[in-house]
Amino acid sequence: MKPLIVCFSLTGHTRKICGCLAKSLGADYTEIKEISRRSRVSAYTLGVYDAIRHKNGNIRPLAADVSHYDRLIVATPVWAGNIPPAVNDFVREYELHGKTVYGLVTHAGGPGQAMDFLKQELEQAGASCPNVLGVLSSREAIHELKAGRLVFALDEDGKLALKNGDPQK
Repeated sequence: MKPLIVCFSLTGHTRKICGCLAKSLGADYTEIKEISRRSRVSAYTLGVYDAIRHKNGNIRPLAADVSHYDRLIVATPVWAGNIPPAVNDFVREYELHGKTVYGLVTHAGGPGQAMDFLKQELEQAGASCPNVLGVLSSREAIHELKAGRLVFALDEDGKLALKNGDPQK
């Protein structure tokens, strides 16, 4: 069965990366959306404060039924070295027990402790988390992904990986 990508993106960078991820893996896709969408100012002030305190957000129900999937990939940007409140809410609210859940953390200059925090949250929710992959969300990296020079794969060790691709395919 194909995996489900569960993505939260405020600026659109993580969403673009997840589009490439879905194409590489043949995965289904759904988005985490907050009930009251934050402005960038609100995200960079109150949202960051809540992320640092590991608080929950307030999210809408997902469009996809998570219970139909054994494998998920939770994709999130980094907010002040942490995961956003909306992602905390998803991990704590949805039934992940017994599922294999990979993490994908996008960042502009370093993931801080977000990768560790995401893995810890997923495992506390009862999921098996083989790894959390950090991906630079620069324009150049997104361009390389869209051009097929970089592709996502589940490698022979069962981990989510970013590999050199064949842009001619």
